[in-house]
Amino acid sequence: MNQEINIILDFDSTIIQLETIEVLAEFSLGKDTNKDNIYNKIKNMTNLAMSGKLSFSEALSKRVSLIGAAKNDVDKTIRFLKEKISPSFKKNLSFFNERKENCFIISGGFKEIITPIIKELNFLEKNIFANSFIYNNQKIISVDKNNPLAQNNGKNLVAQNLKGYNIIIGDGYTDYEVKKHNNAKLFIQFIENINRVELNESADFICSDFSEIVEIIKNV
Repeated sequence: MNQEINIILDFDSTIIQLETIEVLAEFSLGKDTNKDNIYNKIKNMTNLAMSGKLSFSEALSKRVSLIGAAKNDVDKTIRFLKEKISPSFKKNLSFFNERKENCFIISGGFKEIITPIIKELNFLEKNIFANSFIYNNQKIISVDKNNPLAQNNGKNLVAQNLKGYNIIIGDGYTDYEVKKHNNAKLFIQFIENINRVELNESADFICSDFSEIVEIIKNV
């Protein structure tokens, strides 16, 4: 193939084993007496958004407002998630190093959390696209609404700027949307951490180990 192959990766439940916003909620809510109720609301909205049953922009703003997190909660989340990188990604560090110019993260998560976590995977910071928090006195009050990734169909809006043969890899509906709108040639559903079965029929491939994806890319 003469075209460059761009590898577009989701972050939550793909590169890492968990959903960042749920971990952030655990730290932020702490000993809140209503913690379980709020946490379950956040988890439910995540699942609805990743299954395509709730608009991403609505789910994002509601979850951030429910959490009420502060800068120190973000720092705790980073330290915790550094130990939660998906095992099959760690096994394939050489792949990311060899292809780092064409490996991208496009995530509905948060850049200030993602950037320090993925350093060991050899990603280039310029290739990370994610949301940004807005603070007031160290408290998170919102996200940057002007960022396309805070909007519906945001991953697709970012991916359309990547020229070449795009392959998108992730666990959720927002990843599939990129293929659906013809801004990726392949959607590989990654199920090492979670299998959203309602997406199975939409995937070109379903993989539980990144090593399987390496083999697919070699044969594109």
